[in-house]
Amino acid sequence: MHLTLILGPMFSGKSSAIVQRIRRAQVLGWKTLNITSNIDTRYDISGSRIVTHDKAYVEALGVKVLEGLCHGDDYKGARLIVIEEAQFFSGLYDFVLKAVEEDGKDVIVVGLDGDSERKPFGDILQLIPVADEVIRLSALCKECGDGTPALFTAVVNNAGVKTAQICVGGSDMYQPLCRLHYLKNRV
Repeated sequence: MHLTLILGPMFSGKSSAIVQRIRRAQVLGWKTLNITSNIDTRYDISGSRIVTHDKAYVEALGVKVLEGLCHGDDYKGARLIVIEEAQFFSGLYDFVLKAVEEDGKDVIVVGLDGDSERKPFGDILQLIPVADEVIRLSALCKECGDGTPALFTAVVNNAGVKTAQICVGGSDMYQPLCRLHYLKNRV
């Protein structure tokens, strides 16, 4: 009956952190229900794995919507529910609150805290007031190259004009930047 949020820009280690937590829970004998958005197929074309940038992975249920999952046996038997790429899910707030407060689950929600325009992305930030723990990770600024923390995800200059908030891509389209370089990149 615990809610943890792991937030941050792209390339901040969110997926690596969650893969480690899932493996620890499994060592303890906990049943986990790992959920990811099947919109993100960058490293797994089936959209049914949580995959890190260095290709470590855990199996997951790749779905478009969370609605209805609470009726399945995997949900009912899970002690820990992990929702990765949470910014892509509508109905996130209601699903998570039901899981934690009505069904007594431990839930870890992982995702971007903002888009490349630094606007809230999806419903994930609505969970902050009801979370037991909020972890905000940072990446390393691609421009500084000296270990400066990067809090923002920016569109790479040659990636073309981004027209939609949901535009799945990797380092070919996005880069982590510190505030200084994010602002310079926008000019």
